[in-house]
Amino acid sequence: MHELAIAQRLIDTASAALPSTALGPITTVKVQLGALAGLSKDELAFGFQVVATGTPFAVAALEIEELPAIIHCSHCNINYSVSDLVTFYCPVCDSADVQVVQGKELTLQSIEMSDGAA
Repeated sequence: MHELAIAQRLIDTASAALPSTALGPITTVKVQLGALAGLSKDELAFGFQVVATGTPFAVAALEIEELPAIIHCSHCNINYSVSDLVTFYCPVCDSADVQVVQGKELTLQSIEMSDGAA
């Protein structure tokens, strides 16, 4: 389960992005997860909870926006969303001359925190 290591890296990256003057606990971490990233959404969320224990992220919710795989057909010069994640062919011209333009990413989008006031 490499999601645990990925979750730790996510927390490390988010921690490094926080200003040194951050006061309150982290409430939400938002990420985008591509369909081709090779990660399980559920296992990433579980791993996040495990590695967040004892950190400023302990009470944070991990919000995961799933992104579809999108390919660009060089023949048609158009982008298409694909549901078959095994083989990539243009759904219009059946060309295999395609490139993945979205779907491999895991992107930290935002970090939300409370203002520290009771």
